[in-house]
Amino acid sequence: MYYPLLRARQFELIALRDLANTGASQGCIVPILEPVKESFNNLKIALTTFASRNQQAVLLVNPIVGDLYGDHALILDYLQQGNFPVTRAFYYRNNTTYILDSIEEYNLQNCMIICQNDINPDDVRFKDLIESEAVQLIVVEDPGRNRALDRYVRNLDKTYIRLDDFFEKQQRNSDFLDIQEHRFSEEHLHYLNENFNGFSDYTVLPSEYSDSGSTPRAVVIHLTYMKGDNQIWIRHFTSDTNDSIANVQGKFAEAAEKAVQFCRGNNLNNAAIAELEDYYNRQHYPGLGTVKKISLKNHLLIVQDYLSHH
Repeated sequence: MYYPLLRARQFELIALRDLANTGASQGCIVPILEPVKESFNNLKIALTTFASRNQQAVLLVNPIVGDLYGDHALILDYLQQGNFPVTRAFYYRNNTTYILDSIEEYNLQNCMIICQNDINPDDVRFKDLIESEAVQLIVVEDPGRNRALDRYVRNLDKTYIRLDDFFEKQQRNSDFLDIQEHRFSEEHLHYLNENFNGFSDYTVLPSEYSDSGSTPRAVVIHLTYMKGDNQIWIRHFTSDTNDSIANVQGKFAEAAEKAVQFCRGNNLNNAAIAELEDYYNRQHYPGLGTVKKISLKNHLLIVQDYLSHH
């Protein structure tokens, strides 16, 4: 099972709704969503769609970035009032009391805990939490860096998910011009053999949170695809005219030209690529949010296609 960890912003939620509505993601993709905005309007639409389409999802209730940062009850109250059937997840950061109190107050079951790899597995309070019946899913970031924690979690008979960060953010979008295609991820090939129940990452988006909305000097379309022995590779299709912030439409046209020609030349196609081709053919610039949505949706479809056939 694939558990992409995404900030619950508008374009991420639209991509997930598109997939849920077509049934593409059911049974192999369970998004972990971290709300970062005070407004829940887009989140409500997505959660309602998930419920109607039987799409499993996880919602982080104590975000570590954005407007809703911190250990609080705001998101727990919202989920309870809306009766949304999503798994509740908590970031662990020496906050056992908060998490256990929340589990008891809201009568939660089947919760997920997301851990950094610097945790001491001998910490009694941590063990009290992780071994509680209400916690059934445990996510550990880069578990190979803390073998003691890794061995401890493996022996708990709970759903164990590894979290990795594969996307290599560049200082400027134009820096992607110099980066050739490269291998992106192999976790879908190996996670079961390495006795994980699932794998998680930040998809083709940076793990670092940014709320800036400035106009970029370069437009980049990040597309993943299968290559070789079912490895996932990535190419960064980047505009060439990047000396100012003017003419974003023209920059998109340059990047889309490269991406569409590559997909056509390599017989790559899915709903996300078809959407990109449609904008390219109509010479229509859909906005940067939609460009990010297409990249994300394409990646999820790549993983979904592999998992649904293996």
